[in-house]
Amino acid sequence: MENVHKSKIRPWIAPKVNLKEFRDEWHETLSTFQDDTKQTFQMTDEEYAKLEEECGLSAMYCPNQEYMEISKEFNLFEDVGLETLRLQRNDLEKRQNDDQYEALVSYQSKFYCYPHHEIINREQSDESPGFEEVQEPEILLTVQIFRPEKRQIAHNRNSQTKLPNFTVDQEFMVLGCQYLTELRDKIECISDIAIPGEFSECPEIEPDTTCKDLYKSNFLFIDDVFYNDMRYPDCKDYSKIIIDWANDKNRGIGPFKKTLMEKTKFIDLSIQLGYPYVYVHQGNCEHMIVFSDLQFYTRHYCNNKLLYPMHCSLKNKKRILCMICNLHTAMWVVFDNKRLPENPFYFCKKCYFSFNYVNNKKIGEFSAYHHIDRSKIL
Repeated sequence: MENVHKSKIRPWIAPKVNLKEFRDEWHETLSTFQDDTKQTFQMTDEEYAKLEEECGLSAMYCPNQEYMEISKEFNLFEDVGLETLRLQRNDLEKRQNDDQYEALVSYQSKFYCYPHHEIINREQSDESPGFEEVQEPEILLTVQIFRPEKRQIAHNRNSQTKLPNFTVDQEFMVLGCQYLTELRDKIECISDIAIPGEFSECPEIEPDTTCKDLYKSNFLFIDDVFYNDMRYPDCKDYSKIIIDWANDKNRGIGPFKKTLMEKTKFIDLSIQLGYPYVYVHQGNCEHMIVFSDLQFYTRHYCNNKLLYPMHCSLKNKKRILCMICNLHTAMWVVFDNKRLPENPFYFCKKCYFSFNYVNNKKIGEFSAYHHIDRSKIL
């Protein structure tokens, strides 16, 4: 793919690095760092120990420097007489007891969803994954997962092609010892949790199947290699048709290789920081993925291997509002309803049933599907 991306003229794309060689070289360098420092500055063991004591990380620690966990409940201290806290407590109680006021507050902050408490509760829930210490030497990678971008291509000479708007959707830290499938299982996408099927005739039925349950096939494309996820019997090899297509020398790309995602660790890869790689699932849902950082693992980071891949940043997500009340998040999308001014039309649950049904009977002809809003995922 070098003929397409031309990484040598892109200043944000770093040269290729073999991750295993990177880890081994830094491990060798750091293992002799103490002796090299003593020799360079002609220091005794006592002088080096004193230097480490006065300039080490322990000397930078401040009293009462603890991690402040954000609580989902927002409990306020009862014995504090601050007016600001009293007003905040009254406002929270009013939201809980007054649906109209809660809707008004929601309307004022309607454009974004801040899932901070959701991620905290997921990663610090009572269902602890246990503890397994990270085995050193190790590397730490930062991986950015971009939102799928569907671009309409202009078909005539005078039309202006719309450039894609690439947006980072999720960002993870992964260890070199982890398999690619561990990252794949952490990636959340609307296409995976979408509910298949048309429900206008039976809207009360609770769906029990998602697209991820039906279509498990996916691949990662990194450094001209397709890493196919074949863990399940019904998985298909998405890469075969692409490899066959690229074998034509006139196309100027390829040749490509393929291997199994579940048998490949990150440490086995050779990557370029800043280079656009690809993750494809659900047939045609394509995510650009970028390795944005690579570093030698130290004890400054979480040493519980079971918590990786770990979310390292949160991205605000716009939500789609009900097009009738313009307050609540849409939960249904309706097509081909002649009673509506737009097609498709988004409804919250309450507005959907009140507008489209009388005594649980469908009004007119239309198609209805469950809408899973983007703000529901991290």
